[in-house]
Amino acid sequence: MRNQVWYVATLLGFMCLIRFGLSAIGYVDPHWLMQQLGAPLDVNLQMPYIIRVWAIRDMVLAILVVFSNQATLKVLLCACIAIDITDIWSAHLSGLEGLFSEIDTWSLKLTAIAALLPETAALALIMRSKQMQEE
Repeated sequence: MRNQVWYVATLLGFMCLIRFGLSAIGYVDPHWLMQQLGAPLDVNLQMPYIIRVWAIRDMVLAILVVFSNQATLKVLLCACIAIDITDIWSAHLSGLEGLFSEIDTWSLKLTAIAALLPETAALALIMRSKQMQEE
């Protein structure tokens, strides 16, 4: 995230805030997060473990993005985008299978979309800036 123009840094900061903030909450209190996502503990005994695995993944990604240089930032953003797209798709499939209510399914999708939008915009701006420099 170093050496980015302010608007790209703002988008990346917003993405990292969402990714790290929600993950930190999930790591510290997975039971509360499960309740908010419509996955009660009594029917999902393994979910606190899964929530914490997901949380660590997203906290590490956010930290890597914050401290990344120009060369690694694009690769990290591509990884973040791929992860968020698969998170959206997984939520969609889970909703189709009836594992979550429609409201909970949309909550899961929108959480991933909230990180996907700024990171995609930031990557597009970085790529456009690079393309303009080459011309």
